[in-house]
Amino acid sequence: MPEHEVSVPSGGPQKKMISRYADTVGDGSGTVNFNGDYSSAAEEAILMAGTGEDYVISRLIVSVYDTKTFTAQIYASIGVLGNGIEVKHIAANGTTVLNDLTDSEPITINAEWGMMCYDVDVKSWGAGNEMLLARWTFAKAGQDGINLSEGESIRVFMSDNLSGLLNHRFMFQGYHSTLTD
Repeated sequence: MPEHEVSVPSGGPQKKMISRYADTVGDGSGTVNFNGDYSSAAEEAILMAGTGEDYVISRLIVSVYDTKTFTAQIYASIGVLGNGIEVKHIAANGTTVLNDLTDSEPITINAEWGMMCYDVDVKSWGAGNEMLLARWTFAKAGQDGINLSEGESIRVFMSDNLSGLLNHRFMFQGYHSTLTD
């Protein structure tokens, strides 16, 4: 059996899993908490397939954490976002949109995460602290997920003031399409 391959009950190898926060660089080395003021300089949370890598991204877990109560009609507890958040699959050239996952409809309020991915939950831990968790399962769209070839990326675009948030992260999960564990 090859070095990174393991036997599983089904008898086949398992692909090497990916569980990584999108960051400002795209390779896991940048900032992962997107709670800044992006109203004058837009920011991108990036997951990029590196040199020689090919990914299948099965889902995105969005987590938004704040000290105030969340309602459906605002984003976290900071208000309606003027520009909103967009999620796009981008070609290796860094500019060509291969797939606009939010279909030109930016997410401006909490409820809109549910419109995109259905699975949304708000958790409360007392003292007013709340967390919105959204699970966007791309694999539920009829295939294993979004294929990212070398240099391609999934990017979360933000251009609003999100500095009122304690935490704002985007965790991508899936597997390497060529590597096995």
